[in-house]
Amino acid sequence: MAQKGEYFYQGLAGKTAKNYAIPGIRWKDAVRNILMWIFCFLMGRAVIFNEIAPFGAALLASILPRKKGWGIFLLAAGLGFLSMGLNSFVIKHLLILGAVFIYSRVFITRQKRKRNLHTALGVLVSFVLVNLMYIYLQNFLVYDMIVAGLESIIGFLMVFVFGPVADLYIKPKKRSVLSDQEIISICIFLALLIAGIWEVSFFQLSLKKILSVGLVLLFSYIGGAGIGAALGTATGLILSITGKPEPAIIGHFAVCGLMAGTFRGLGRFGTSCAFLLSNALMVFYINRSTETLLKFGEITAAVGILMLIPHRTVERLKQFSDINLQTMRNRKGHMNRLKEIMVDRLEDFSQVFFKLAQVFSKVSQYNVMTGKEGINKLLDLVVERVCAKCGLYKACWQRNFYSTYNNMFEIIGIIESRGAAEQKYISDETAENCLHLDAVLDVLHEAYDVYRINYKWQQKIDECRDLVARQLEGISTVIIRLARELDMDIRFNKDLEDTILIELDKQGIHVKEVTVIEKADGKIKVSITKKTCGRRRECVRIIEKELSNILKKPMTCDYNGCNTGSRRECTLQFTESQRYKIVTGISRKTKQYSDVCGDNYSSTSIDGGKYMLALSDGMGSGSRADAESSIVVSLLENFLEAGFDLDMTINTINSVLVLRSREEIFATADLCVIDLINARADIIKIGAVSTFIKRKDHVDVIKAQALPMGILEEIHAEAMNVILEDGDMIIMVTDGIIDSVDSGLDQDEWLTGTILKCNTRNPQELADFIMEEALGQTNGIANDDMTVMVSRIWKPGI
Repeated sequence: MAQKGEYFYQGLAGKTAKNYAIPGIRWKDAVRNILMWIFCFLMGRAVIFNEIAPFGAALLASILPRKKGWGIFLLAAGLGFLSMGLNSFVIKHLLILGAVFIYSRVFITRQKRKRNLHTALGVLVSFVLVNLMYIYLQNFLVYDMIVAGLESIIGFLMVFVFGPVADLYIKPKKRSVLSDQEIISICIFLALLIAGIWEVSFFQLSLKKILSVGLVLLFSYIGGAGIGAALGTATGLILSITGKPEPAIIGHFAVCGLMAGTFRGLGRFGTSCAFLLSNALMVFYINRSTETLLKFGEITAAVGILMLIPHRTVERLKQFSDINLQTMRNRKGHMNRLKEIMVDRLEDFSQVFFKLAQVFSKVSQYNVMTGKEGINKLLDLVVERVCAKCGLYKACWQRNFYSTYNNMFEIIGIIESRGAAEQKYISDETAENCLHLDAVLDVLHEAYDVYRINYKWQQKIDECRDLVARQLEGISTVIIRLARELDMDIRFNKDLEDTILIELDKQGIHVKEVTVIEKADGKIKVSITKKTCGRRRECVRIIEKELSNILKKPMTCDYNGCNTGSRRECTLQFTESQRYKIVTGISRKTKQYSDVCGDNYSSTSIDGGKYMLALSDGMGSGSRADAESSIVVSLLENFLEAGFDLDMTINTINSVLVLRSREEIFATADLCVIDLINARADIIKIGAVSTFIKRKDHVDVIKAQALPMGILEEIHAEAMNVILEDGDMIIMVTDGIIDSVDSGLDQDEWLTGTILKCNTRNPQELADFIMEEALGQTNGIANDDMTVMVSRIWKPGI
């Protein structure tokens, strides 16, 4: 079988087939090896103070335990030294490379446990031994001992710098976030690579400085002011100690990196401008513009490099270094994981109830056979008490079994249909064949009475089991819907939280905690915990205004009075301000000769800046209809206030009605949920009559064909979306209003005309007018419960 990365050639030599494996080319590995070869080469050329070069050996030592193919990397580091000429300095470091290589192959394994420490000790030993030999062969000077010791210590420390870089480069897919130590290690590594480049100039522009500025610009834009300043300092220091000593360039790069990172929020262009202006300021401050450390052309070229880097690459690098992003991702990950656990637990509970329902259902099905088994027991009792003592027992129950069995069933049928079996109702054949017919009838009468009572109770038990099974299954359905509702998209906005914290602090309001939640529909909710203000109502006077300015949306505090408890803290909730207001008028009439109205209604605010209008008509009239419609309305209020969606709410309430009784219980549901921020209305009608919307010059009629709740086990109700305008009125009625209209008239047209006749902006007046007109159709007699609910929406100040 061909292995991945290899091509196979099959040739024939006589009758024998042979496979020849040709190594395949893995381009990603090849490119990575070439780059690592270049890194080793350039690191071998990196020299500080013109006589200390521990970097090539330290990098080689870091690579050898982690990657195969050591030969090319050893060769690369050696060629890096040889590119500077062939002298005693180069020969010394070639020997150090050899010593590091031998130590790595003999003493270092690929185990991760204390690998960096073992490698660093090997580098230290190699540098010490070769340097001692080198000093011994040269004239002994104290200065040489100091340089040798310094080089050995730097080589030892650089292993801990290059180790994390080697891990990241060799296995990049296993990491998603970097520590501060790893980021600093990368910065030093890249700065040293630039130091290993030849002194090359294009149009009098230094390649080293162009790459150095580009490196600082990139990491300032990615990591912010802290990383920009750190890398600027490292880059300036390395440029100064590896070339012409320029101490001022260290501070120069540090300040430019700091300012560039500070303005990274303005994008690449803003970062570049900040670096350029900082450079001009530093030049003027250091030497009054007599000499420039970084030329304008060098910075411009570096800016061009920054602009050419793909956006995807920059974002990938950002995810490694942006601590805030990672913190937010971790918090979101924890919230998502917690949500998944809760959903899984609810699904487990749902499965338990579903299995219990199956168990009760199977028991109920099994007991269907109880009737036939009871009859057989009844016949056994007759045989035991009467037939077993009869001389014709064998003739009846052995030779003529089927005939006798049918005769007995005939008698039982007579008892069941007539209540008693007298001899005149029994066939002549049965009477002639049975010698003890009177005794048989007495036993059958007695046993059947017991059987009938037991059978009725067994039926009741079966009905209860079946009901329990259905209720358990209904509970399972409700729980699974709750689980799905929990699986919603909620995001925490860390940037807005930080901005709010800072802006309120500027106003002298010291906040303990801020939480900004963005829901799936784009709405924002802000929670702020702070010390009490001593009833000065800072929440309304100051915080509302600041939040509105920051979020660019009008925000309102859910003010419920001040907290004067022992903790002396207030937790404030801010939501988007409602742009619309609503007022409702109700008119009801109870059916004639009935004490209780079977219609129920609700008009109340719910979660998310919405307003609910609900109207329900129970089956029939009186207290029973009132109870059923009351259940629908109260559950609508509770579910929608808790934040459940409309479809889940309707189906759950329907399940409750189906399971509440074995008798048929119906109730209509007329629901209108209005978003008071954008005036969008969602209308759902379950068995309800038409809804009417009175506009400025016409009336819209909204109708839907659907059975009432409590009939089908599952219903599919689609919400109809309507955009309301300032001054619109929503009219909802029960069938008592519509049915009062003369049968010769179109009911919807009649009510539309009635609405247009009443020229008022007061919803209560319109509700009363409709009720009067409807009663006028029936001579003032209410033939059914009648309810009219009218709501008017308007913009304040208009």
